[in-house]
Amino acid sequence: MGTSELTTGEITFTGALAYPVGPFDRGLANVIGVVLTYSRLTVGLSGAASMVRAAREAKMYSRFRTAFGRQLADFPMVSCQLDDLEKYGRRTTAGAFKVYRQFLSLDGKVKTAINPAEPVELQRKRFDVRQLVMLQKIATSRDAVDQLRMAMSIFGGHGVMEDFSSLPRLYRDAAVNELWEGPRNVLLSQIHRDLQQVRAVHDPGQFVGSLLAGADDRLLASLAEEIEPLVAHPSLTENNEATRLVCRQWDDFCQRLFHAYQDLAADEVDQTDGR
Repeated sequence: MGTSELTTGEITFTGALAYPVGPFDRGLANVIGVVLTYSRLTVGLSGAASMVRAAREAKMYSRFRTAFGRQLADFPMVSCQLDDLEKYGRRTTAGAFKVYRQFLSLDGKVKTAINPAEPVELQRKRFDVRQLVMLQKIATSRDAVDQLRMAMSIFGGHGVMEDFSSLPRLYRDAAVNELWEGPRNVLLSQIHRDLQQVRAVHDPGQFVGSLLAGADDRLLASLAEEIEPLVAHPSLTENNEATRLVCRQWDDFCQRLFHAYQDLAADEVDQTDGR
């Protein structure tokens, strides 16, 4: 299931002249800061683009294709699926551009820890955007796979034929996007660890309030109350029943947290458009 849009290969540059892109003792940090963050951002944009295209193609096909003398779009079940496709495409796009805008406002510099050399608010913002990039990678890559699979089902058997539609190609790309630049389990664990490291100056409830500034107060209070005991769990690496329960809850929480961020971004777009 390789990607179609971005082929991958390994090249050995024997005897080639090379220049360092960062300190030699910071190899992994260089890769994460220069490559992984930007690549994870593009996963969000790719997922948004795929979902928007899937929604458009499924909508047009449902108006063209008939069954039992009716357009597919006239069947309530299909109509609901089309609504969901458009909803996910719209809110994912709004969220992706909001994350990217916040990332650019920091000149692309995001960090895990709070740095005493900079104002605390600036460091909190850098930290928040770092987590947003990972949360988007987690949520959008899963949503893209789910929504593309649903879009293919509207096409029936044609939905899995690559010589009929682009959806199977986009579906394969989405499945690969879920895995590279950190699979879901790795990023969920990283976010949990990051929040534990900074809680003395940026507690989990404050983190939620910062990410969802402007959201409904009841939603903020509910999510802030929910995140506290999850982050308080010592580690997600001890394989016991209590930790497995927290892992399931943390997975679900992070998905819902970023969906709330996307919904907020979509509402902001609607207000700008005067809707």
